[in-house]
Amino acid sequence: MKETPERPPTIREVAKLARVGLMTVSRVINNNPRVRPGTLKKVNAAIAALGYQKNEAARLLKGQRAMMIGLIVPDLSDSFFAACAHTVQQIARKHGYMTLVAASERDSELEIQQAEMMASRKISGLLVVTSTKAGDERLQKLQKTGLAIVAFDRPLPGAQTDAVVVENRAGAEEAVRHLMKHGHKRIACIGYDESVYAVRERVEGYKSCMHAAGLKPMLSLGIGTMESTRKWLQTALKSNERPTAVFALNHRTATHLLRLLSEMGIAVPQEMAIIGFDDFELSSIVSPPLTTVSQFPPELARRAMALLFDRIGDHKRGADFIPAKIVLPVSLAIRASCGCTTGSTV
Repeated sequence: MKETPERPPTIREVAKLARVGLMTVSRVINNNPRVRPGTLKKVNAAIAALGYQKNEAARLLKGQRAMMIGLIVPDLSDSFFAACAHTVQQIARKHGYMTLVAASERDSELEIQQAEMMASRKISGLLVVTSTKAGDERLQKLQKTGLAIVAFDRPLPGAQTDAVVVENRAGAEEAVRHLMKHGHKRIACIGYDESVYAVRERVEGYKSCMHAAGLKPMLSLGIGTMESTRKWLQTALKSNERPTAVFALNHRTATHLLRLLSEMGIAVPQEMAIIGFDDFELSSIVSPPLTTVSQFPPELARRAMALLFDRIGDHKRGADFIPAKIVLPVSLAIRASCGCTTGSTV
């Protein structure tokens, strides 16, 4: 005789085992924040005991959003964005959500296309580290569908969204002042992509600090590759106003510079001091250890996810939306490349 396949457990059976109402189980399944911790624990225990699984297909047929979060970053090979993505996925998983992750390759049109494709999957929310330089009405249309969107690392132009950023300008000012304390007056600033909010803020911090000290800014942008850094360095070393220190706008430029100076036999920090922006895993063990303005990708991602879940809840409740902007602090991780002999954080 052909065996009858075992019937999957129902939401009603979960409610009976947990001794709660059907609505309570539904709230737990849909991550409603109004469930008490003790009740949440009982319902989740019943779900685990019965092996109950949510039916995503049924949710979508009812017009509900999928238990999925979208994440778009410029470059997943960058350690900063990779750390953010890792944290987002961890938090999403703890809340019962899957994560769709895409890299825009710093292409604003590709970014919009990825956002539209994710939205077509009925995702519940979207996190974006944008490469868009100007507003795009397509993002506004996505918001009007009820999609919760949160920008982090940089605001999203032309869209009324929450944003979580860091103190880029203040961090740059702290780095330049620290180099001045070592007696440096010819402090160069190099990096790339000033059109990006974070970099633009760092440039403004550098320039304001130099002007306040009565010093001439030595700014060179469009330097993002090893070869462009090499060309800049070769020119700078021949200049009558050869810089004695460099503030690098990102960790890649800083590491390119360290490598090239080593190849050329130029001592760091004795002949040229360096401070970078964005700490990274190897910054304390490169030679010499690199002083950096440190921001914290996991915390940035955690705060962005907290805002996103708040907005998802607001959409479900039909609550009014007022965009929030959260600015997180940075710190200066002092190591040998600036001229200090001991490591500390200020």
